[in-house]
Amino acid sequence: MKTMHMWLPSAVCYGLCFTAGAFVVGCVTEGQRDEIESSASSAIVLDVNASYTIVGVQSGKCVGVVGESTSSEAAMELETCRGVASQRFQPSPTDGGFFQLRNELSGLCLDVSHISQADGAPVIQFACKTSLNQQWSFTDVGAGVERITARHSGKVLDVDRESTADGTAIQQWTSHNGANQQFRLNKALAPIAPE
Repeated sequence: MKTMHMWLPSAVCYGLCFTAGAFVVGCVTEGQRDEIESSASSAIVLDVNASYTIVGVQSGKCVGVVGESTSSEAAMELETCRGVASQRFQPSPTDGGFFQLRNELSGLCLDVSHISQADGAPVIQFACKTSLNQQWSFTDVGAGVERITARHSGKVLDVDRESTADGTAIQQWTSHNGANQQFRLNKALAPIAPE
């Protein structure tokens, strides 16, 4: 089983290199800090052969596809965790410590709609390609809690209006370190087929 190791610099330590397994894929200097802050992290290990649930710290609920849809452009929402494939995402490394997140049910990737740079842009699923709006970094903010940042915009995965209700939209927003912008990536067990 191949495990993806992503070693990234902390905000106070520079000159460390990004690694993917045994391969160095890029180095960071102090002058590049602002450009890559979204990917700055202590060590995070993702198994590229596994799927993960993305669980909101504030709500304890999962990011999932509205209505368990397999359609392109279906929106992401906050849902009670049920262990279903529409709430599970498989990481696939790109470069620079970024990952695509492929939905286990649909095979589509987590995507910021229309490559938007705006606060409030919906996060959807879309056919996987090399676009930067489908690439995400993980910043450890403590105790296994992650901030998930879109590469194209530098904005983070966010639960709309800090709600904890099922059906709340998942969007991108400027980071403000709120609990609605913090998630745990939990390695998933065997999938439960949708009913």
